[in-house]
Amino acid sequence: MPDWCIRFQVFTGILLLFSALSAGNTLAQNKPAATDGSESSQEQPVLDEFSPNPLNSTEPDPLLPNPPASNQVLSSDQQAGLIPALDQLNLEATAALANGNPIQAFTLWTRELRLRRYLGLLPEIEALSRVGLVAWNNGQRLYLKFITERLNEILQQAQPQAEVNLELLQRLGVAFEEVRAKESAVQTYQTLRETYRQQQAILAEERALDQVAAVYLSWLDYSNAAATYESLLELQQEVQSLRGTGALPSLPVPVEGENPQSAETDQPSQVKSLKNLAFIYEQLQQPLQAIAAKEKLVGFYLTQQNPQPIPDLKLSIGQDYEQLGQFQQAGQNYQEAYSLATTIQQFANASEALDRLAKLYRAQNRGETALELYQAQLLINQQSYNLYGMMNSYDNIGQIYFEQKAFQRALAAFQAGLELATQLKYGEDYFLKKIEMVKQQIVPF
Repeated sequence: MPDWCIRFQVFTGILLLFSALSAGNTLAQNKPAATDGSESSQEQPVLDEFSPNPLNSTEPDPLLPNPPASNQVLSSDQQAGLIPALDQLNLEATAALANGNPIQAFTLWTRELRLRRYLGLLPEIEALSRVGLVAWNNGQRLYLKFITERLNEILQQAQPQAEVNLELLQRLGVAFEEVRAKESAVQTYQTLRETYRQQQAILAEERALDQVAAVYLSWLDYSNAAATYESLLELQQEVQSLRGTGALPSLPVPVEGENPQSAETDQPSQVKSLKNLAFIYEQLQQPLQAIAAKEKLVGFYLTQQNPQPIPDLKLSIGQDYEQLGQFQQAGQNYQEAYSLATTIQQFANASEALDRLAKLYRAQNRGETALELYQAQLLINQQSYNLYGMMNSYDNIGQIYFEQKAFQRALAAFQAGLELATQLKYGEDYFLKKIEMVKQQIVPF
């Protein structure tokens, strides 16, 4: 058995322990090495984070006793003979891991990955990505480090070439995402984007920039994600303009009967960018920027004559204005959400819009207007058979009547709410307390 294999067997046995230690700790133990099944008197150091990458070993393997020179690949006939054996190694490693033997599993995978390089860079990247994902899911941080190092070596080899291998870079980007190498993934997709820009391949450039933004977003790097999506939107607007002039082909017309919201027939990636921007700015607590993204989405859906997503957007815009303390604009968006929601029979959104409007008026001590809104909400909830919504409407109506000292009306509202609470088996005690509170205020004649 080769020296690297003996050392790696010991190394994988300590990976789980290493994962629990800080990154600055190193593991240094000794293990006798064997070359023919017997123990040697010479001691070999166990691999740690400072050891040479075992995936770079060029020692012969029983499956390939005479490996080719560095950066050389096997002939087609040699590859055809080796590939089934490597696939078998992968199956055996997967089975070993499933049986609770990670040492054996990653030893086998290391053999496979070392030999995959002799099939060419693309097969090697695919295998590194596959095993890297397994290493990530199983907490094998040191092994993941070695895989990432090898992927970065391939990236460095690819970049100085006069003619960039676009497929290679795309596969590398995906692989870096699989092993959670954020900066390397961004660097790879940025290289792709720049190459496509130089080639004036604007649609491919758009796709690469979208991948950069997606990496930032997946890592919750909201500031960089926002800046990238803003750049992406500018590029997508240019694409939209080119489509309008006929310089780029139009997007396919949706199939008859297809949901226009799911089809997003005109610039679907632009819609995705705006949705992501709105989410990002919400996370960054930047409501003005979030409003701008959502308003652009509203405009897009209006041009597409697709009103279905608009009430939700209007409700969200209203909340953003509330956060800014701009209550008039908030109320206007809630009113627009209610009007459109009732037109397209989105009763839940209509009810929510009325509820938010009513709360705005109650906060301004305009109880009578709030009462009218809750009564309208009650009708909406009755129309949609929303018992829980009806119960809450009666509760709010009762509270306003109580504040107005209209105790008999408050009592009637709370009793109606109790009937619904009894049906729902939820909140009975709350309404019983409200009813008792009102009765104490009613002076018998």
